[in-house]
Amino acid sequence: MWSEKARPIRIDEIVGQTTLVNDVKSWLVQGWPSALLLVGPYGTGKTSTARVIAREMLGEDFNEFNYVEINGSDDRGIDFIRNDLKTLLRTKPIGVERKVVLIDEADGLTPAAQDAAKQLMETYASNALVIMTGNELEKIRPAIRSRCRTYTFKPVGKIEGAARLWDVLSLVGVSEDVKSGWSNDLPNLVEIMSGDLRASLNLLESLPRDKEALTERLKDITAIKSDDFAMLAIEGKWMKIRSNLHELLDSGVPLRSVMSSFYRDIRGMFNASITDTTLFDIMCAYGDVMLNIYTWPQGDHAFCDYMVASMRKEVRNNERN
Repeated sequence: MWSEKARPIRIDEIVGQTTLVNDVKSWLVQGWPSALLLVGPYGTGKTSTARVIAREMLGEDFNEFNYVEINGSDDRGIDFIRNDLKTLLRTKPIGVERKVVLIDEADGLTPAAQDAAKQLMETYASNALVIMTGNELEKIRPAIRSRCRTYTFKPVGKIEGAARLWDVLSLVGVSEDVKSGWSNDLPNLVEIMSGDLRASLNLLESLPRDKEALTERLKDITAIKSDDFAMLAIEGKWMKIRSNLHELLDSGVPLRSVMSSFYRDIRGMFNASITDTTLFDIMCAYGDVMLNIYTWPQGDHAFCDYMVASMRKEVRNNERN
């Protein structure tokens, strides 16, 4: 997959994290912090950055003995922390002073597991650098946050994102003719994908190798987005909303970007001082649904159906009252 081939290897290849990049370079000389926390939306490069940091820190000793990844959403209970993580942290590294342990999606750990992890991080700080990643800072316990140097990852800007996409197109062997045809549309693609470079690359990879292919795909996406979601909801056109959401997903736009687009329409209504009471019902349902976006057990299409059904229910209940 292009997104895998595009993962940065060196610290200077990380896009949109100037402060962190500069800090890593200083740590190579001055010494490493006790623990790191990288937080932000999907597709902003947290996991890739953590791996790059590990490579920079471990150098030639970057191997399976000195670098370990675990997933907080899969191994989320306190027993795993007290047993498996404790063993990982207390085991001495080979050839280096400290190993690196990445706890990916650490906001998926239970509160009790986070408390236990915090104690282990303190106990074995001289033995291991723990890097945690998470989508939502609020789900990380304050005791963990206070222990870590925290960096917030934001969606990549369209100009720097387009520059990185251009480099990747060369890396994966796209012809100069096709690249030239796609170049002007790369910033628009990054913007439509809400700065998610992984989603942008996945869409590019799905296109035929034709210089007009990206322009045509973005036209299709823009046509779907031309309908104002908030206005459709105020008008009660629930099936039209559902259809548009599904079409955006089918065209390659990731769920987070679809939801961001929906919110922009709601915000636009508020900014225009449109105070239809239905708009408040829609926003209430949107907020309740978004609390589940990272833990939703079904597919993206089902999540959109759940949101539309929740909005319809909220509006109709308030109409009866």
